[in-house]
Amino acid sequence: MTSIAEKKSECERAAETGDRRVRKTRTALKSALTTLMKQKNINSISVKELTDLADINRGTFYLHYKDVSDLLSQSEDDLLDELKATVNLYSAETVKNDPAVLFSGLYRLCRDNADMVRILISENGDIKFLNKLKRLMRDKCLNDWSQNLRKSGLEHFDAYYSFIVGGCLSLLQYWFADGMKESPEELAKITAAFINQTLR
Repeated sequence: MTSIAEKKSECERAAETGDRRVRKTRTALKSALTTLMKQKNINSISVKELTDLADINRGTFYLHYKDVSDLLSQSEDDLLDELKATVNLYSAETVKNDPAVLFSGLYRLCRDNADMVRILISENGDIKFLNKLKRLMRDKCLNDWSQNLRKSGLEHFDAYYSFIVGGCLSLLQYWFADGMKESPEELAKITAAFINQTLR
C-alpha cells in the first residue's frame, strides 16, 4: 500500500517533470523567435514558422501564448524582470562611488541573453521594449541617482539622462556588432569613464 509520503513524493516529481517540460518548451519557442527575428520583422512571423522551427505542435504553443506578439511580450517581460532585479541590487551610494559596478551586472545579463537583447535593440526589434528599458533606467536614475547628481551641481538632468541611456544603448550595439571582444567588466569601466567625464 502506498503511503501518503510516497504519494506526495510522486506528485512532486510529476510537478517537477511538468515544470521542466514547460521551461523546455518556452526556451525552444524563445530561441525560434530570436532566430526568426534576425531575418524579419515580428509582424511577419507566423505561429506555424515558430512551431516548425521549435519542433513543437501548434496546440502546445497555444497552451502558453495567445499569439506571436504575446510570446515576444512575455519574453521581454522576463528579461526586464531580470534587468530590474540586477539594477535593484545596487544602492544609490554604491553607484555614485562606482557606476561600473551596476553596469557590470547589466552587461553580464546582456551577454548571457545576447541573442535576444541584440535583436530587441536592433532595427527588427521592438520599440516598446526599448521604451520599457528606458523607463526602467529612468526610474533608477530618478529615484536613486538624481539627488546625488543634482548635489554635484548637474543641471538639465533629463537631458543628461537621455544622453547617458542613448550612449549606453549605442555602446551595447557596438559591443554586439564587434563580437563582444571586451568583457562585461571592461565595457562597464568604459561606460563609467564616459559618465564620470560628463560630470566633470
